[in-house]
Amino acid sequence: MYLKKLLFILTASFSFTAFAEQFQILHTSDLHSHLEHTIHRPQIGGYGRLRLELARLKGEARDRGIDTIAMDGGDFLEGNIFYMADNGRKSALAYNKIGFDVAVLGNHDYLMAAQDLENLLRDVPPSMALLAANLELDSRFPIAKKIIKPVWETTVNGIKVGVIGLTLRDMLYKWRLKGDGMIYDEVTSTRQWARYLRSRGNEIIIALTHIGLKKDKSLAANIPELDFIIGGHDHSTLKEPVYQTSSNGKKIPIFQPGEFGEWIGKLVLDYDRKSKTTKVIHYELHPVATESTDPEMMDIIADANYELDTLYGKEWLEGIVGKSFLRPIKENNDTAVWNFYVNDSMMEAVDADFAIHTNSISGGNYPLGNVTRRSLYNGNPRHFELSEKYGYRIYTAMVSGFWIKYVAKICLKLNVPLYFSGLSFKWKKKSNGKYEIWDIQHKGKKIQLFRRYKVAFSEAIVRGGFGITGLVRYIFHFPQNTATTMWAALEAKFNREGELHPDYVDTYYRQHLLKSGYPVERVMIK
Repeated sequence: MYLKKLLFILTASFSFTAFAEQFQILHTSDLHSHLEHTIHRPQIGGYGRLRLELARLKGEARDRGIDTIAMDGGDFLEGNIFYMADNGRKSALAYNKIGFDVAVLGNHDYLMAAQDLENLLRDVPPSMALLAANLELDSRFPIAKKIIKPVWETTVNGIKVGVIGLTLRDMLYKWRLKGDGMIYDEVTSTRQWARYLRSRGNEIIIALTHIGLKKDKSLAANIPELDFIIGGHDHSTLKEPVYQTSSNGKKIPIFQPGEFGEWIGKLVLDYDRKSKTTKVIHYELHPVATESTDPEMMDIIADANYELDTLYGKEWLEGIVGKSFLRPIKENNDTAVWNFYVNDSMMEAVDADFAIHTNSISGGNYPLGNVTRRSLYNGNPRHFELSEKYGYRIYTAMVSGFWIKYVAKICLKLNVPLYFSGLSFKWKKKSNGKYEIWDIQHKGKKIQLFRRYKVAFSEAIVRGGFGITGLVRYIFHFPQNTATTMWAALEAKFNREGELHPDYVDTYYRQHLLKSGYPVERVMIK
């Protein structure tokens, strides 16, 4: 009996090695030009650590005879002041040095618009394959058209692997390519290219996406040709894969590795040639927490800092404008406080009746401790044109009270967290997806239907709204670019008040009530 068991084990082992092959995928996403670690988690992240750790993990696998594919899930450009160093060139150069084999274009990588993207790719061609299967640029951008491919094919440990890149098709962003290109439906594009890759003999097909977990699930549910989805856009830190059952009953795992190069997703796969199936042997989110950093990368970061000092002036950029007592986001999330602070700074800077802001503009890197102009920018790090070195401007619109409800509805349709200051209302989302809004108040009184109210918006909401529908221009009654930047508005507010505390919202409410005799209404919609 013992000999029979031993023979069975040896036979099974032989069969396994004869038909099964392993390889490794290392992946990141949503780096957003965070060449240095964030102030909220200084112990992890930064490109100096990331490059070193990626190389170490590759080497460990190679010593065991396992090949590696290094992937990035997009949004590697806009999102930090390093993006502005030499008009994105320093960030692109640093990204090239990390060690990726393949990457996908994210929405924050094309927000600069097609011409700036064309120029950037001309000056700093990517060292990895750059994908976007559902993006078609106009022939006026030949360099970008040549560089950005729909798919990438490789062989690892004798296994043919095909990768499809998918960028985000969302009304909030796609308008930036209007007239210069088209972004097509993610499911339709993936199905087309998955079948193409399978026809070319690829044994494993991976979707490398920057579309978010909800859309990743839709891909998996509708396209059984896929084997895995490596995703981004949500900044989700998935410690375990999310499995979605496809139309033929196949369970497709989805992976997302967080943000800012703080984690590397480490995925070991096993492909069985006999059954033509792949299974996950091991998955973990590996912290980028090395004690040392890569010297070459640190030189690039030093050059990027020099470029920023040249662009803005070192003393100006590092000048202290106030103090923040907000808590680190991973300890006690004060994101809502910061977003209302940004909203109030816009409202006060242009003397508006109320203001509308979205969390997706500011992100989570609100300032801690001594607030410098640099940390203010990183607390609201948004740009369209690279020539606008101080970032988004504040727009105002004179909106009739009759249209206030529709303005709120337009903003709600963006499907992003929203912050309203100086305005309150009750709302609910109906089963058909439409919104019902009622009891709209300003200064403690109901909105007057025929009065015009001055509304402050970030540049993104107004220009994005124009890109979505021409009705916005009519409702907003020809909104004005005030030329005041959000960066300047935030600095002015710190200059007036000096400090920002976690109880800011309540304190501001009480002070305003005592000073003016009426409350400051607020609404937060997640």
